[in-house]
Amino acid sequence: MEIDPDTSPNVTDLADLARLVDCLDEQSVAKLAGVKVSTLDAWRKRGRGPEYILLGRNYLYPISAVQKYMLGLVRTRVALNPQLSIL
Repeated sequence: MEIDPDTSPNVTDLADLARLVDCLDEQSVAKLAGVKVSTLDAWRKRGRGPEYILLGRNYLYPISAVQKYMLGLVRTRVALNPQLSIL
């Protein structure tokens, strides 16, 4: 699929361009994670956070990589006292 950002409607910023290639930009990932962009930078330097693509000077996060990272954060609730469980 060939994308021409100069003629595509509603392409006004990096976030829109990133979505055209199934990615999120840094600001979108930071907002989703509830952290600052500088935190994403620290995560990258420490090898943490979702996988990313460095394209020129822009960090893009494939949506599939963000989903995979989020699935790794899922925690199972455990009852402190199983005897008290009503189910």
